[in-house]
Amino acid sequence: MTQRVDDIGTGSTVHWTHPGRGEWTADRNGRAVGEVRRDAAGYVATRGRRTVGTYRSLDAALDAIDHRSLTTLQPGRFWTLALTTINVGIVAAISLVATAILR
Repeated sequence: MTQRVDDIGTGSTVHWTHPGRGEWTADRNGRAVGEVRRDAAGYVATRGRRTVGTYRSLDAALDAIDHRSLTTLQPGRFWTLALTTINVGIVAAISLVATAILR
């Protein structure tokens, strides 16, 4: 098993392990971040269930996982955040209207 450690600008550390032939996994603070696997097309980088891309070199695939911005919002998370914000706004508006009526 080989291990590679990179520091990211956020101060967190990504630990890479090489559990088997053609497989690399990354974790940050004990939480799985992504993985890279070798196939016929090249090196496939994935984060969670989402494929980040297929790369010709191992370093490029590892870099795609390591340095993928932590501030980029995944589409599923964006919609969850947007709908939560809308729902909170609706509840606040209803409470303001109810307060005004009951006074």
